[in-house]
Amino acid sequence: MPKPLPEKLSKLIKEAGLTEKQATWDCHGTPVVLHKACEKIAAMHDIVFDTPKIIESIAEKKICVVMVTGHMKDKSEWSIGEAAPYNNKNTYPFAMAEKRAKDRVILKLMGLHGDVYSQSEADEFQEAQPKPLMNLDTHARVDAALEFYKDCTGPTFVANEKRYQNLLNSRDINEEQYNAVVDAHDARKVELSL
Repeated sequence: MPKPLPEKLSKLIKEAGLTEKQATWDCHGTPVVLHKACEKIAAMHDIVFDTPKIIESIAEKKICVVMVTGHMKDKSEWSIGEAAPYNNKNTYPFAMAEKRAKDRVILKLMGLHGDVYSQSEADEFQEAQPKPLMNLDTHARVDAALEFYKDCTGPTFVANEKRYQNLLNSRDINEEQYNAVVDAHDARKVELSL
């Protein structure tokens, strides 16, 4: 079951005019905040940034490392943003390095760094973000999962692990549905000797 968001983050999201579902998702128990939500929170709290300091840049190798400093009233924080082929799959490393650094600074200034992460922190967070399954509501997705686990094969079981995790991370899944899916998944896993 997804953990509740830290109270401070919930308050900031509401103040920004967003819902938890619009601003975050749960990545295996870690709250992840969308970049757009970080930007809205920064604007709402008048966070301003100095010009980024480029520490390293090799455009032809898609490497960029920047340091960003942000200010909120009399408080200042800085952080590093890095993008390189080993931690970034997109084709705009300079923009990604800036996003990572700014999001980290925003979370530090808001007192959330270490409790939550931003979407731009790592490609893994981007890949783990739950995606809609055929536009079905959670009830229909739970029913489909329970049906699937009745007779799936080993290869299809393994191929659907990400879907399973995404379903469990759904914000609107209730405890009964969650337990039913976990029980069906675990029982089938034992039957398939996986």
